[in-house]
Amino acid sequence: MRSLVVIVSAWAIAGSGWVQARAEDSCAECGQPAFPEAAAFLASQGYPQGDYTLLLTWVEAARTPERQFVQGYHILRAGHTEPFDLYSDSRGNLLDADALAALGIPPKAWDLRPVEKQAEIPKSLAETLPPRPKPLSIAAELAPPDLLQLTPIALHEILLEDETGASTPAKGVTRIGVFQEFPQPIEVRGHSATLGAWQTLPDGGALWAVSIYSPEARGQRVHFQQLSLLKGAQAVVYNAFEPLEAYGPYQGIPTGDPDLWSATCFSELVTVECHVPAGADPGVVHLVIDRIAHIYRGFETLPWKAAGWCNNDVTCYPDWATTALGVAGIGTIGQTGTLWCTGLLIADTDPDTDIPYFLAANHCISGQEGSHGASNCEFYWLYQTHSCDGTPPNPADVPRTSQADFLVGTSEDTGTDFSLLRLRNAPPAGLTYIGWTSATPSIGTDVTCIHHPSGDFKRISFGRLTNDEDACMASPPTSERFHQVLWYDGTTEGGSSGSPLLLDDTRQVIGQLYGGYASCSTPHCPDYYGRFDVTFPLLQAYLHPFSGPPTVDFSATEFSVSEGDAEAIVTVILSHGPGTAPASVDYATLDASAEAGRDYTATSGTLTFLETEFSKTFSVPVIHDTTHEWNETVVLTLSEAQGCTLAGTHNPATLRILDNDPDTDGDSLSDYDETHGTFGYVTDPTRADTDGDGVDDWTEIYWGYDPTNGAEFPRLGSIKVPFFR
Repeated sequence: MRSLVVIVSAWAIAGSGWVQARAEDSCAECGQPAFPEAAAFLASQGYPQGDYTLLLTWVEAARTPERQFVQGYHILRAGHTEPFDLYSDSRGNLLDADALAALGIPPKAWDLRPVEKQAEIPKSLAETLPPRPKPLSIAAELAPPDLLQLTPIALHEILLEDETGASTPAKGVTRIGVFQEFPQPIEVRGHSATLGAWQTLPDGGALWAVSIYSPEARGQRVHFQQLSLLKGAQAVVYNAFEPLEAYGPYQGIPTGDPDLWSATCFSELVTVECHVPAGADPGVVHLVIDRIAHIYRGFETLPWKAAGWCNNDVTCYPDWATTALGVAGIGTIGQTGTLWCTGLLIADTDPDTDIPYFLAANHCISGQEGSHGASNCEFYWLYQTHSCDGTPPNPADVPRTSQADFLVGTSEDTGTDFSLLRLRNAPPAGLTYIGWTSATPSIGTDVTCIHHPSGDFKRISFGRLTNDEDACMASPPTSERFHQVLWYDGTTEGGSSGSPLLLDDTRQVIGQLYGGYASCSTPHCPDYYGRFDVTFPLLQAYLHPFSGPPTVDFSATEFSVSEGDAEAIVTVILSHGPGTAPASVDYATLDASAEAGRDYTATSGTLTFLETEFSKTFSVPVIHDTTHEWNETVVLTLSEAQGCTLAGTHNPATLRILDNDPDTDGDSLSDYDETHGTFGYVTDPTRADTDGDGVDDWTEIYWGYDPTNGAEFPRLGSIKVPFFR
C-alpha cells in the first residue's frame, strides 16, 4: 500500500461532548507566514511580560497586491490604563506608522461606542451561480482518455485505526479520508505529456484528458501542483460516470496561492481535461497533478454524520428561515487534513457595496494557504431540508462556491477565535447577509445558534448567556473574550464550529462558536463563543468603513462623579481618525440644577485630534460642600467643530454630581452639618427631631427656631375647611 497522509475532520468528539480540533501541523513549508510566539517576541523587543500585559493578538492581511500579513498586539503597560498597539511583519520587524500606512493597515479604535447592523434581507432566492462547465471529452465523442488506476486503500486497516483512535493526531479527532499520492506526477508540458495525449477537436481546438480511478472513493479532490495556461485555455474536472457533475473551469492557480485543489467530485472515477481554443498553441501549457484526496466515508455513512437526537431541524422554525439562509457549511483541505465547520455571510454598513464577507472560527480557517487555508475552502449553501423534518438534499447537489481571501483573525489563545474572509466567488443570489451588534449583551439574554452539527444538514438551538462555573471543561476560556451559553433546546456538536450566536429578538450576531462539551447527553455543559464586541475593532475597517470627515460626540449620554472627587473626566470621541488634517471641537459647561461656583467650576476649551487619535478628555472641577442635597446636574456641550462634524447623538450630554454627604436620620441635614453646628445649632445626627417636640430639626432651623429646645417650635398654620352635609 502506498504511503497515506491522514485527512482529519474538525469534528472532535470527546466522550459525550466535543471540543474544537487544534491544528497539529505547521505551515513552515506551505508559504503561509509564521509569526513567533507573541509574548516571547514582545519580550525580545523590550516589552517583558512583567511590565506589559498582552491583551489580544491578531493576524491581518495587508491591503496590497502582494498579500503580505502582519501581526498585531494590543498591550497594556503596568500602572497605566490606556492600552496601545504594536505591529510586526513575519520577519520579526516592528512596523512604524509609515510602514503600516504603506501596507494599508488602519489603526484600531478600541473605544468606539456600540455599532450595529440589521440583516440585509434577500428579495428572492434565485440561483445565479455560473453554470457547470460541459466536458468537451464527451461532447466531441473522442477516444476514452488514458486511465491512472490507483492502488485500493487498505480500508479495513484504516477503519480499525479509526476505531482504536490510532489514526488521530489529536484527542477525539475523526479521520475521514486519506491522500493518494501518484506513482509519479502527471505532467503536461507543451505538446508532451507523461500520461494522455493531445487530440484535435472538430473546431480546430486541442484537448488533453486523463481519468483517475481510486477504487471505492466516495469523492475526490484533484491537486494541481502546477497549472499555467494561455489566455482562453481552461481545465475541467468531472464525474466520469455522471458528466453533468463537472467543476471549473480552472484557468490557473490564483495569484499568491502555491497550488490549487479542485472542488469535491463525488465519484471514484474522475476525469481531468485541458482545452486550448482553436488558433492557440498548446506549447505554453504547463500542468502538474500529483495526488488526489480520497474520501472513504460518504456523507451519508459517516459514523459522526447523524446529528444527535436533540437537534432541531431549522426548517421547522419559519421565523428563522431568512436568517438561516446566511449560514453555510465549510470544507477546507490542508497539508494534514480536512476541516468541516460552519460559518456565515455577514453584512457591512456601506449601502453601496455588496461584498461577500464571511465569518468563521479561526481554528477552522486560520490563514490563506496550506493547513486551514482560505484558498482551499468550499462553501456549501442551502444544505437544509425543504420541509420540516423532511429529507435533506444530497450535499453534491447543493450550491457550492470555492476559495476565499483571509482578511483578519485571532486564535483562541490570545483572541476570540475568529476569521473574517472575503469570498472570491459570489454566493448564490437571495442569501441573507446576517446583521450584527457590537454592544455587550447581559447575562441571561436569550440566544440562538444555527449550525451544521456533525456536518449534517442545518439545525437550530436555543439557549441563554450564562456565567456559571463550568464543571465539564478543565480550563474554560475567559469571559473577557468569550460568551458562555447553556442550551435549553437543542445543542451543538463537532462541525458546528464557527456558527453564529444570535440575539433571539433581533437576529444579530454576537459571536461565533469556539467549542465546549455541550451535547444531547450533557445538556448541563456550556458552549463558548468568541465575543463579537471584543472582535469588532478588528472588523471595523471592513464591516463599518468610514468615508468623509469623522463625526465627533461624547462617549456617553451621561457622566457621573461623586461630590467628594476632585474632578469629573469627560470623554469625547471621533468616529475615526482625522488623517493628516487635525480635527477640533469646542466644549463648555452650563448650569442645570448645579450652580457654577457653588457646586462645580465652569470650564470650556478646545479639543484637538491628530492623525490617528480617536479619543480626548477634559475635566470639570467639582466643589465639595458639607450640606446634604439632591444630586445635581451640569449640561455639557460641543460646538464649533473643525475637520469633523457634530454627531448630535449624545450632544449635549449630562454630568451628574452625586451627593456624598450622609444624612443618617433623614432630616435633610448632613451628619457633618449637624455635629459641626453649620446652621447655628449642634443637633443629634441620629435623631430627626433632636428636642422631641414633634417638629424635625431642618423645619425648625428653616423657620428660625431652636431645634434643641423642646419649648420652642414653629407654629403650624391652619385653614378653615367648609363642611358639607
